[in-house]
Amino acid sequence: MSGMTLDTDDTHRRNETWRRLAEGRMSWEPLRARALILDVIRRYFREKGFLEVDTPIASQFPNLDPNIYPIRVENASGKKTRLYLHTSPEPAMKKLLAAGSGNIFYLGKVFRDREGSPLHSPEFTMLEWYRLGPMESVMRDVEELIQSLALKISNAAMISRNGTDIPMDRPWERRELSDVFRKLLGTEMTDTKMLRDKLTQLGARPGKDESWEDLFFRACIEVIEPEAARLGACFLIGFPTALGAMARRRTSDPEISDRFEGYIDGVELVNGYRELTDPVEQEARLSELSRRHSGGALPADPSFLDALRHGLPDCSGAALGVDRLVMLLLGKNNIADVMYI
Repeated sequence: MSGMTLDTDDTHRRNETWRRLAEGRMSWEPLRARALILDVIRRYFREKGFLEVDTPIASQFPNLDPNIYPIRVENASGKKTRLYLHTSPEPAMKKLLAAGSGNIFYLGKVFRDREGSPLHSPEFTMLEWYRLGPMESVMRDVEELIQSLALKISNAAMISRNGTDIPMDRPWERRELSDVFRKLLGTEMTDTKMLRDKLTQLGARPGKDESWEDLFFRACIEVIEPEAARLGACFLIGFPTALGAMARRRTSDPEISDRFEGYIDGVELVNGYRELTDPVEQEARLSELSRRHSGGALPADPSFLDALRHGLPDCSGAALGVDRLVMLLLGKNNIADVMYI
């Protein structure tokens, strides 16, 4: 029972999908719908000329993000190997883009440690895709794909959640994140002191040792996401460059990157951006992220940097949590009700 208490182990066994199905505590319908959704996703991208790619799930070099923890592989004797399970296929897919793949997508499993909640699982299904061209094209993919899925699942271009019908047959609201911070908090999103003061005024009680990054995420969870829920389906656009390791800076404001997050009823569903193609800047950012990682310094992939030096085309991409999408489409509140565990 390595790393797991008896109570936790027993709870997991009770909640295994097969037991819930066998005991009548779970219907087969969510799993049948899930299979249909995966099929529709693949059909959508193939009809648009995308190539599906099946990248390695284990690599010597983990994705570098200070807020994401990769799972390191151990052998049968418990000795750690040099391999990590991928938290995203992004580096591998960008190598293919640099080699001339054109538009590509991945639909499969990814793995992240320290994940566990009604919206999180250490193993989950991700849709990730890249297309040559601007970020707006990727945002339109999101709108079109989810509209087509809603029509297929419920015969209506809407998602019904918590008693509210959210239309999917129109463009999603687009809001600059900096404007939302100013409107709701009266501060710039990069101002540490003002963020701390405003969160304190709202009763959030931020700790004295919380960094700007901690305060930013707290503000997003406690203030910004409820506003996103009010908007129904929306994109928040323009994130601090410090939080986007591989997103391109805006020419007009280098402190902001061309990055978006998509929400339905306040649930973060998709994250995307215009890709950074400058190998010098990318290497500097990865070195900084490796140093900052709270789980200890992690190695950067030299082959990924070689691919950028070879030439990454001007492109944009996105990563979408499929389990959350299935949950939303079926009107559930917990991803465990729509996935195999």
